[in-house]
Amino acid sequence: MIQPGRRRRLAARAACLMAAAVLACLAGTQFARAAGDETAALIERRVKAAMLYRFINYVEWPEAAFGGPNAPFAIGIAGADALAAELTEFAAGRKVLNRPLQIRRRSAPNGLTDVQMVFVGKEESPHLAAIVRTAPRNALIVTESEDGLRQGSVINFVVVDGHVRFEVSLEAAQRRNIRLSSRLLSVAHNVHAGEL
Repeated sequence: MIQPGRRRRLAARAACLMAAAVLACLAGTQFARAAGDETAALIERRVKAAMLYRFINYVEWPEAAFGGPNAPFAIGIAGADALAAELTEFAAGRKVLNRPLQIRRRSAPNGLTDVQMVFVGKEESPHLAAIVRTAPRNALIVTESEDGLRQGSVINFVVVDGHVRFEVSLEAAQRRNIRLSSRLLSVAHNVHAGEL
């Protein structure tokens, strides 16, 4: 069993790693490709996990997105098991928007209910349209697929010149009744206002 003091130190270290990953991404730090594909994949996954966590503070959800005032803020993960594991460890004991943070993995075709954010990993790209269709109405959909925005995603991760960036569909956000901060839009690689 992990002692409380050690748990706090591990949580603080994880928070620092997440924050560093976001800063590295936004500052344009390139992946360490020279260190090998495994290291690059780890860095990319950590950057994406950190960005998912940070997106929460730059999005406004309607009250209808939550089951009540004490309902948790839940991120549903379809595919991307390694990213889900990292986020689960990071989320332990944390709160966002004054709500407990939970990570839920998709275990069935319609397994992402009562979530405010859905991340669809590359592995689930063939099922993306179905996941978008069955996701809660007010959920922020985040993907990492070449045609993610065309299939209804609000935010789609892309790698540009070795940097993790993201593109945004304002039309998809409007359909889901969520508002994106201008600060988030200002750091997006592309912002699509209309139909793709």
